[in-house]
Amino acid sequence: MDRIYAPLALAALLAACTPGAPATGPSPDPRPDPTPGRPAAPRALEYQPISPALPPIPEANGALNIRVIHPTPTQGRPRVDSTFIYGSVGRGGVALLINGTPVPVARNGAFIGYLPMPSDGVWRLRAMADGQEDTEQVAYAQPSGGGSPATPATPSQNAVFSRARLGTVTGGADTLATGSDAIYARPTPTGSYRWFFPRGARLSVLERRGSQYRVQLDGATEAWVDAENIGLADTTATPPDATPIQAARVIRSGQNLDVRVAARGRPFLVETSETGATITVYGATSAQARSEAPADAWYRGATTTAAGASTQYALQLASAPWGYKAWYEGDGTLVVRVRRPPAIDPANPLRGRRIVIDPGHPPAGATGPTGLYEGDANLAIALPLAEKLRAAGAEVIMTRTNREGMVSSTQSGPELRARVALAVQRDAEMLISVHNNAFGEGANPFRAHGTSVYYFHPFSAALARALDREIVAVTRIPDIGARSSNLALARPTWMPTALTESLFMPIPEQEAALRNPEFVERLADAHLRGIEAFLRERAGGAR
Repeated sequence: MDRIYAPLALAALLAACTPGAPATGPSPDPRPDPTPGRPAAPRALEYQPISPALPPIPEANGALNIRVIHPTPTQGRPRVDSTFIYGSVGRGGVALLINGTPVPVARNGAFIGYLPMPSDGVWRLRAMADGQEDTEQVAYAQPSGGGSPATPATPSQNAVFSRARLGTVTGGADTLATGSDAIYARPTPTGSYRWFFPRGARLSVLERRGSQYRVQLDGATEAWVDAENIGLADTTATPPDATPIQAARVIRSGQNLDVRVAARGRPFLVETSETGATITVYGATSAQARSEAPADAWYRGATTTAAGASTQYALQLASAPWGYKAWYEGDGTLVVRVRRPPAIDPANPLRGRRIVIDPGHPPAGATGPTGLYEGDANLAIALPLAEKLRAAGAEVIMTRTNREGMVSSTQSGPELRARVALAVQRDAEMLISVHNNAFGEGANPFRAHGTSVYYFHPFSAALARALDREIVAVTRIPDIGARSSNLALARPTWMPTALTESLFMPIPEQEAALRNPEFVERLADAHLRGIEAFLRERAGGAR
């Protein structure tokens, strides 16, 4: 899963960290070995939980056996000064040295340390208890920059065109709804996604730089698009011109609103807020949109505004839209379908709601110090959540009900697209993806953990906030908060979506809590309350 990890200063939780030094847990006992003439033997240091409100870590008395979960032997060496290492030694009461530094061990044998990166790229572990000893070495495979290096552009790939050329979006899907199948564009070559174009969008291409095209949306706005998704016309073809848009209408489509613009394939941007939706059509002016949809308690009307060389169509709404779809018809007419909120009963907000619950992973996913796989932990929360939702009257669609993923694939891309596509195909009203977190390489686990919930589109922010409030009340760890992030399971445009990250898998007591059935049940209840709270909030708005 693609993740964004934000550092969080937790001064009150740093008792396990030596100021000015890497954090490994409590400092070793400085007292010398009482036997004269013998070097001091390493003492067993008990791990002190940094999340003391969670259930106590249970005791384990397995065989002394070092098992390093992270890093793996095939992992490339990160370019960081310090990083974390974690795993298990099979039991508590063990003295553990990692590259000579004492590291505390939890009662169940789990350990996590934050240490200087070894100069030779090798972690050397030594565990001792009751006269027994075990050793292990983990060496990084090769240097790594934390991401795939950019492919150098060849001279033939770089070109600034003497005049703009017509490019047509040929990749992706013909409808923007999942947020994954449409083609995205960025304001800079490496910026965040801002525009999503379905197949058929016509772009004014100014330059090729490596694997990307620089395109002009209007006189003041440029974007970068992957060249593989664009069909470039021959030099005689002209890009979209500034001919005024001849027709724009707002009509009813069932309970929803369609904004139909004779855009001739021009690019567009949909922006939502708590009180409306605005569609910007780039590169052309237009007369006033004709509203053929009668105003009602939710739809108040539409306005047309010139924005430089572009046109904005704004819908005034009593509350945020529930989502939207967008596509081009054969003649280049742009259709943006704005979804009306469902009728919600405040006394029983879940009755009749169609909700997709996605237990995150496989493929990929984190593993805790004692071997708990995140996909299993996510499913353990999602299954009782689904039953609780059904008991409250909701229709629940699960993306998976066992350890297998949705599709036979080892790549995250096809799997993630299948999950969001299912939600759109079933016309779901909400999508909740249940996850637990992991650290980015180089993060200090004693400082950078917390509960978080992610969304992408503004109309999903209230759902993320409601879930975050309820989950934090159960985890009682620092609140990273509800944040906007470009995650595949948060990108669908057709419904409110949120991705929850309750706990961090690598932290011993947080992994142990995810093995505790009573605590997992409380997490499922928290997700349920968050969904209910969001629906009750939206039930108060006009529909």
